Amino acid sequence: MLRKFTYIVIAAVLIVIQTNAQNRSIGSGTNRESGSEMNSDSESSSRKNKTQVKPKIPSIIKTWQVRQQGTLIEKTELDTALTFYHVFQPIYKKSISSTFTGNNGGASISNDFFQRKYNSDFYFARSFDAYWLTPSQINYFNTTTPFSLLDYSQSESKSSKSETRFNVFLSQNVNKKLNVQFIYNQTKSQGQYLYQENKFHNIGLVSSYNSNNFLSHSNIIFNRLEGQENGGIEANQPLSGTDKTENFSVRMDDALNKIQNNSVFTVNEYRVGKTIEADSAENVVERFIPRVGFIHEFELSGNKRRFTKTDPNTFFKNIYDNDTLTHDSTKYSRLTNIFQIKFYEAPDRKFTFGKRAYIGNDQLWYGFSSAKYYPKKQSNTFIGGGIFRNEGKFWQWEADGRIYLTGYRTGQTELNGYVNKPLKIGRDTTSLRIEGSLKSLVPEYYDQYFYSNHFEWRNNFSNINEMTIKSSIHSQEYKTTVGVNYSLIGNYIYNNSQAMPAQSNSELLVLSAYLNKDFESDHWVIRTQALVQKANNENIIHLPVFAGFISMNYRTIISKVMHFQIGADTRYNSNFYADAYDPATSRFYLQDTKLIGKYPYIDLHANLKLKRTRFFFIMMNAASGLVGDNYFLAPDYPYYRRTFRIGISWSFYD
Repeated sequence: MLRKFTYIVIAAVLIVIQTNAQNRSIGSGTNRESGSEMNSDSESSSRKNKTQVKPKIPSIIKTWQVRQQGTLIEKTELDTALTFYHVFQPIYKKSISSTFTGNNGGASISNDFFQRKYNSDFYFARSFDAYWLTPSQINYFNTTTPFSLLDYSQSESKSSKSETRFNVFLSQNVNKKLNVQFIYNQTKSQGQYLYQENKFHNIGLVSSYNSNNFLSHSNIIFNRLEGQENGGIEANQPLSGTDKTENFSVRMDDALNKIQNNSVFTVNEYRVGKTIEADSAENVVERFIPRVGFIHEFELSGNKRRFTKTDPNTFFKNIYDNDTLTHDSTKYSRLTNIFQIKFYEAPDRKFTFGKRAYIGNDQLWYGFSSAKYYPKKQSNTFIGGGIFRNEGKFWQWEADGRIYLTGYRTGQTELNGYVNKPLKIGRDTTSLRIEGSLKSLVPEYYDQYFYSNHFEWRNNFSNINEMTIKSSIHSQEYKTTVGVNYSLIGNYIYNNSQAMPAQSNSELLVLSAYLNKDFESDHWVIRTQALVQKANNENIIHLPVFAGFISMNYRTIISKVMHFQIGADTRYNSNFYADAYDPATSRFYLQDTKLIGKYPYIDLHANLKLKRTRFFFIMMNAASGLVGDNYFLAPDYPYYRRTFRIGISWSFYD
């Protein structure tokens, strides 16, 4: 509590300083030149005049993300909307359907095959990827006035089954070109069932510098996650019973999982170009046109996972080292340097496209708590490049590739590309997008080598051959997206029913189609999302055939100042043998004994917004006990019983 209170005080002080920094008067008080103090009337008049002539600075906020080793600056939007503000759980921001251990901060895996992409490259953090903050997720800012955001939510009880979430974001420009940010996110959730408390937090220090000739984007990030592992509830305990959730017996009471990550990232570009004069309606504006950019990306990432259990003789089948205490430790560190040259598209020239080429190196370190020998240091050297057309109005396209020349991933190749074609149909701006990839991937190091007190494997897997094609049509006028995804994978690696990595001898084919449609009127906002998918081999992968999400919201304005919304969200997926979860490795694996799904998860919510303050109330799993009690999200891991959360967010723009 003391640490949490300290963070809150620091954040509050920073916001006060940041807010007042723009409002301090200069020269008031004592007149140093005359050596005499101003009288109160003249002082008051002076302050009044200064207040009258002081210009008001409009708040203009620009945000963007950095992609493709620093060569692509992609605009993003600042999210201060009221609609869907109540969707605060990270797993539901990432996917409409997930296999999940049931408590915020717990392990999860998306049930949408094509959403199984991870921001973290640490093998044992992927089940917690929804909670991680990585350099690729950072939004960079440029603001004319300081911008701050406080976000807080609380469960129905502060003493038992408590869940609190506290997020702080601060952004301020030092000058027109340099911006600095502070990010702090903290969540602590005790959970409804025994021994499932989770805690995680992220801290980020971010800076960006933008000028004609020099661009710089840097961040330092710390991620921490700590969770009790209870192994799920014991079998033959129906959720329809009247017992309180804390009275259910669980499979473990002495296991703890800790994961941490520290990273330093910077990408810097020196640009060569020319400055031209561009006529405008009011005056002549100089415009810089870059021709060539020289880019260097640096990233240092350190990761560690620890799993402890007081009594190893329960729950797990195998004990390899210590039968009195499990204390497994796994480490992974990466140092990456990439040098790149980019030839820009020329907006003042016709029939032009951009080009880029790069060379990079990874230094990789792996560690086990075991004294047994495994290769613990690896490296990779790779080259890559691409051509692109991102500024064209007729169409946008890109093609790039990478090949690894030496090191652990020698021979790995990756080819990617997309075409985006805008289509003007009446008032509607429709876009057709087709993207694809062709890859030959060296298996992950930890799929090949691993040792702990309960698991050991040493594999010699073949390269994974993967072809993926995605296509979608998006209509702005009708707020509709329709898409089809196709993936064909040879030598697919999965976790078998023994929770061990295995490689398939046959090809895996996965096909999916989805429809996202929003309906909006003066008083109604309805969002629908539907997913249909099918895999050709259920011996190596289990997916729900159907998953859907529908949100119905009624909105109005109270007393002409307060925006109000009330509604219900429903999530549903068909029955399937959802993957089981193994606490010792934080990985999901195949099982074929327990069906999960065929249950509507209904959340009732109300959202309010008054000027820069937002508030939400949400009743989670409101239908539990009314439409059934089969609300398991993973084998042995039930979701919350009916419970509620309240949250509030403040935005400051000066």
